[in-house]
Amino acid sequence: MFQRREKRGFLSTARQFFWPTMGYLRYFTYIKHRVIRVADSSHRIALGLAFGAAISFTPIVGTHFIQAGLLAYFFRANLLSSLIGTFVGNPWTFPFMWLLSIEFGSFLFDLMGLPAEKTLPSEMNFQIFWDIAMNEPFRILAPWALGGYLIALISIPFTYFLFKNLVSGAKLARKKAREFRMHQAAKRVTGQKK
Repeated sequence: MFQRREKRGFLSTARQFFWPTMGYLRYFTYIKHRVIRVADSSHRIALGLAFGAAISFTPIVGTHFIQAGLLAYFFRANLLSSLIGTFVGNPWTFPFMWLLSIEFGSFLFDLMGLPAEKTLPSEMNFQIFWDIAMNEPFRILAPWALGGYLIALISIPFTYFLFKNLVSGAKLARKKAREFRMHQAAKRVTGQKK
C-alpha cells in the first residue's frame, strides 16, 4: 500500500543520499517535524540525537546506526532520535569530522610515543585504506578510532544541551499552536450556536 510504483535503482538511491530531490532545506524541515512529533520527553530525544551526532566522528561507517542504537538502549535515550542524529554525519560533514578525529588521535599517539600518520594519504581509495587497516592498523585506524571516540565523548554534553533547547522550544511552540487552533475552533462552535 505504501510502496513506490517504480522501484529505485542503486544509482537513484545513491543520488538521493547525496542530493535529495526535495532539497536539503525541505528534507531537514521534514526531519525536524519527525523529531518534534516523537512521543517522548525532550531529555530522551535530545540524548538520542546527541548520541547519534557524536557517533559520526568514529571511523566505522556501517556501524553508526548500531552504535547509536546501543547507546540509546543502555542510557534509555530515544532510539528513533539516536538514528536520526547519525545524519549529522553525511557525505558533506564526514571529511571534516574524520580529519579532526585523525589529527586529534595522531596528536595523542605522539604524546604517548606511538607512531601514527598525521593525515590520510593524498591518494586514498577503499583498497589503500583496507591495506593500511590490515597491515598497519596503528598508522591510521587506531589513531582515528581513539580520536573519534574521545571527540564523540567530549561532544555529547554540548550537543545534548543544544538539542534539548531546540526540541523543548519546538515542542512548546507546537503545543501553543495546537491550543490556539483548539481555542479558535471552540470560538467558531460557540459563534455558530448563537
